[in-house]
Amino acid sequence: MSIHAHVDEPIFVPVDDVSLVNDLEGFEVGDQVGSPLYSVVPEHIAVLFLLVLLPVVVWLIVATIRRRATGSHERSIQLVDGYRSLPTARRWAVWAVTVSALIHGLLTFTHEISVYTLLYGVGAVALGMAARWIVLGVLPRLTVLVLVGSVVAFWFLGTPPDQVGVATKLVEMFGLALLVVPGHGVKRTFAPAGVVSLVVVTGIAVWIGAFASAGEDGGHHGGEYPEPGTVVPYIDRLEATLAEQQAADDLFDQVVLGVAKYDDPAVAEGDGYNVGTIVGRDHHADNPAYLDDGRILDSERPETLVYANTESGPVLVGAMFQMPGLDNPGPQVGGPLTVWHSHENICFTLMPPALVGLMSPYGSCPIGALNIPLTNEMIHAWVLPGVEDEWGHIDDEWFEHYIDDLNT
Repeated sequence: MSIHAHVDEPIFVPVDDVSLVNDLEGFEVGDQVGSPLYSVVPEHIAVLFLLVLLPVVVWLIVATIRRRATGSHERSIQLVDGYRSLPTARRWAVWAVTVSALIHGLLTFTHEISVYTLLYGVGAVALGMAARWIVLGVLPRLTVLVLVGSVVAFWFLGTPPDQVGVATKLVEMFGLALLVVPGHGVKRTFAPAGVVSLVVVTGIAVWIGAFASAGEDGGHHGGEYPEPGTVVPYIDRLEATLAEQQAADDLFDQVVLGVAKYDDPAVAEGDGYNVGTIVGRDHHADNPAYLDDGRILDSERPETLVYANTESGPVLVGAMFQMPGLDNPGPQVGGPLTVWHSHENICFTLMPPALVGLMSPYGSCPIGALNIPLTNEMIHAWVLPGVEDEWGHIDDEWFEHYIDDLNT
């Protein structure tokens, strides 16, 4: 499991002091950093221990309430009697909401004092009260409002979303679904279709939050969260030395010259690249003969070429170099300028062989697709004239303008 940390802004090293080291909590130089979407941030790790101890915690809660009820404590007696009168679905709803309340309460103490600690504390109290209302059979509308409010708040405040956050919201929506089972008095408050809509919108909100957490360059330079599906090594600094800058520039110039002949896709196809029909603006053409030929960063034999289809015909956008095998890190020729990356949790179909997207926040691929947990490392060289980030992430807005200019 990869460990990630909350960051509000990407960490940059001052230009005049390249000796400084990044200080993102939870990382060491060389660690592979992926999107928190598929992992757990350090502040939430305590929740994993809570889940392991959950049977004990539940037993303590039940034993305490029963003991107090035996001692004629009026509120405890009401809780025991109310719980015993509940149908099975409502009992499960009680425990779903209670678990969420416990998680929120625990997270209050795992974060540094901030607005988040206040929100977690308020959430814990509100959800705890909601569980009590379910048991007593009172305030059904307010109970539903608390659960919906907790989920909606996550849409806007749960960035960067991680698996603990997503799982907690699923637990809450599970409890909510049990509350709207027809025949239990709240179906007019929140229709079952509303729960389905809530699940769908939450998934969309998680996607948006995950991409919003990535750095402006897609996280391809090792000092910020990468986009979902991308993994980069955590590096010690983000500014290159003069020697590294020169090495990156020299290699890039060699690549531009080496792939110039492939401006014509027919030439690339003749050399063994699977060009096929070029569609879209990110068409990757692999050369199977070059994937395991033992040549690393060979400017004349990149493993993959990248094309964009335009109204004027195909345009060579860049070259992609790949490392053989999963355990071979790419050489950092230009230091922090040439950071290799890999991909995680991508969905792949066999018939026909094709990438169909990323694993969803809920841990699923489209029907008929397989999940590939991790790929080999790769790096792109963008050969379009005027591109700013030659070895990293091509700016989408700049790229759109470039293509539009070609089409006019």
